[in-house]
Amino acid sequence: MKRVTPYPIWWPSMAERSPLLRFLLDPNAVRTFDPASCSQLLAEARRAGLLVRLACRCQALGLLSELPARIGNQLEAALIQGKAFRQDVQRELSHIAIALARVETPVLLLKGASYVALDLPAAEGRIFSDIDLLVAAPQIANVESELMLGGWVMGQIEAYDERYYREWSHEIPPLIHLKRGTTIDLHHSLVMPTCRIPVDSSAMLASARPIGDGSPWWRLQDEDLLLHSVAHLLLNGEFDHGLRDLWDLDLLLRHFSASDSNFWERLVQRAAVLGLQGMLAQALWLVWHFFATPVPERYLLRDQGPLLVLLKQSVKPRHPDTRPTLQALADLILLIREVYLRLPGHLLLVHLIHKLWVSILSKSADEVQRP
Repeated sequence: MKRVTPYPIWWPSMAERSPLLRFLLDPNAVRTFDPASCSQLLAEARRAGLLVRLACRCQALGLLSELPARIGNQLEAALIQGKAFRQDVQRELSHIAIALARVETPVLLLKGASYVALDLPAAEGRIFSDIDLLVAAPQIANVESELMLGGWVMGQIEAYDERYYREWSHEIPPLIHLKRGTTIDLHHSLVMPTCRIPVDSSAMLASARPIGDGSPWWRLQDEDLLLHSVAHLLLNGEFDHGLRDLWDLDLLLRHFSASDSNFWERLVQRAAVLGLQGMLAQALWLVWHFFATPVPERYLLRDQGPLLVLLKQSVKPRHPDTRPTLQALADLILLIREVYLRLPGHLLLVHLIHKLWVSILSKSADEVQRP
């Protein structure tokens, strides 16, 4: 598919105003940035949770020395932060492994933690707030018990919210370590079992394999690792880190396809088996659009549907100076879509009534306390 312009003509000003979007399409463009654009680049990256990855990318391309000194200094500091964070993740994984030493069932690492454990390019500069684990549903109570013995406890949560997690969600409530304050999200499925879009999580789990090299952890196979990231992005209703997640996909696609010429075909075939072919097609278009990812033309969508239009708005930078005017509206529509997809009709009605009632009670309590 010929790229006439990186952005449709009905929103050219966004590409011009956003140094971050220009950088993501062509990192070497930073050489032409004036000091104000460099400052804006850092501000946008920081807001998107991409400052450390931006620093890693600039370092890898030898761009740090070509930036203004104060900008380069901030990126150097971000590199130090990224190195320390990666060490913290590896240390935390060791603590979790010790806590789960008696667990015989496979325990899979997901998302950021798996990128770090596998030393994938997507781990470079990847900052995240929790460790995601996946075990088979029958084993979740045992794994939760072992983690609690290791010092992780469920945080304060309303009874309804705990029921929501344990009866309907694909994970239990977050577990927080009493001393270190680190968080584990323990999953028994890759998407909510009640999701209106059927995704065969059991097939992903069945194809998982050990990381190897003495590691106690298991991992999704390459195609599933990438497809889980796709599902996480497109079934989500919050896009504060949308660009970060898209960049993950870009890096994973480049990495896996570089060493295997058949990867693209296997990926598409696997998506069809798992019920993710539609979401994969949308994700491939988005990474091609924002990152110029070398997606084979035959796998690129020819027509943009309404969902892609909304996603393009929501994943853009959220800095006040460059945030799209209609981003808030797109966010709202996608949030409604997420809730609709997560729960069937009767559960959706119960959930909305409960949340409305809690909101009314909270507002009433605030008014009573107001002097």
